[in-house]
Amino acid sequence: MAAQPSEDPQRQRAPDSEAAEPQRKNAPAPSPYRRARGRPRTRPASVVKLPEGHRAIVERNPTSVGFLGGAFSMDSLEFLKWMAIYFHDDIACLRTFLFLMGSQEPGGTIRATQQQIASDLQLNRVHVNRAIGRLYGLGLVHMVARGLYQLNPQVVLRGGTMEVEEPSRPFNRKPATRKVDQLDLIEELSDDPGISEEFKQLMLPSRARKKPKASEG
Repeated sequence: MAAQPSEDPQRQRAPDSEAAEPQRKNAPAPSPYRRARGRPRTRPASVVKLPEGHRAIVERNPTSVGFLGGAFSMDSLEFLKWMAIYFHDDIACLRTFLFLMGSQEPGGTIRATQQQIASDLQLNRVHVNRAIGRLYGLGLVHMVARGLYQLNPQVVLRGGTMEVEEPSRPFNRKPATRKVDQLDLIEELSDDPGISEEFKQLMLPSRARKKPKASEG
């Protein structure tokens, strides 16, 4: 038995040349933490040949909340290494960002005040304020409003579903939701004029330590 691709012409994958999105003017340059625009996001259907007398069972992939221990996030391995090296002399900043990573809702938002963060980390609020300011300057965190932060989805993102505002939706119905897609969220945030360029492009400083010159060693 073989799973055949759909014959519906509307469901056929367009050629790469048609699927690619046109480049915008002044678009952010690709970086190790950002995928280039226009890259196809879908894959063609697969045909699986099974031996006679066998059958296949198709199951959904596990979601970001379908694991033991609760929700999980997608993290850049290169970024985790960079963070461990870059913040070697700033433990307060490292702890603050790790706390934010573990506190995010689907889509990478965090609802917490600096006082709450400081209380949970048993740090002085002044240290938390300085740490968030440094993270903001690096483009890792964006403050949407007082007590509401957004983590950069180019390095860390909690998946799942997030609520979508629909003014015309009846009040007695559950809020509308949509599945979080990392690339779509990056594109959405890059179009927000209120977000800094450091956050949109995320060109992190080099984590490599300078080697001393022979005359200095």
